[in-house]
Amino acid sequence: MESGPRISRPAKGPDYVDVEVLPPEGKTKHSSDPDPFIGFVSRLLDTFFVFPGTRIRFGFEPIIGLIPILGDQATSLMSAALLYRSAQHRLPKIALIRMALNILINGVVGMVPFFGDIFVLWYKPNIRNYKILQRHAGQAAGVTRGDWLFVSILIGSTFFLMVVVTLLLVYATISQFRWW
Repeated sequence: MESGPRISRPAKGPDYVDVEVLPPEGKTKHSSDPDPFIGFVSRLLDTFFVFPGTRIRFGFEPIIGLIPILGDQATSLMSAALLYRSAQHRLPKIALIRMALNILINGVVGMVPFFGDIFVLWYKPNIRNYKILQRHAGQAAGVTRGDWLFVSILIGSTFFLMVVVTLLLVYATISQFRWW
């Protein structure tokens, strides 16, 4: 892969230097950091802090997730906002589906007391999604209304499933404490 502008001199014709600023047709330059804001928020949520004396990293997501039921919903909403912003980087639909699945898995498993909090420390969905964004940014055609509709439906169905699981967990918890 070439770095820097390409300089070419024609064999015949005037004596001048032609500088090509854009990459040749068919080749695209992928930035290692397509959206610094998404990268920053992902690190803030998943890897901002370090347990002293270890290499274990964690962010605000497991801390917010300690708030019963609402904490996991709030962090999933933040992750979904990052997914929505990622859609503007022309990701293939399969990459968007993988990102939504990461959010869903984290949200559902994160609701389980104790085990869910440990899982969130290990899984780090926002960092996973950011790596998907880095790998696939700019690979799809231009973003259309249909793409935005697809992402909106994807996020809506993810939250619908999370609400259903939340209601089932609340129902199971309440039914255990009924005094019949």
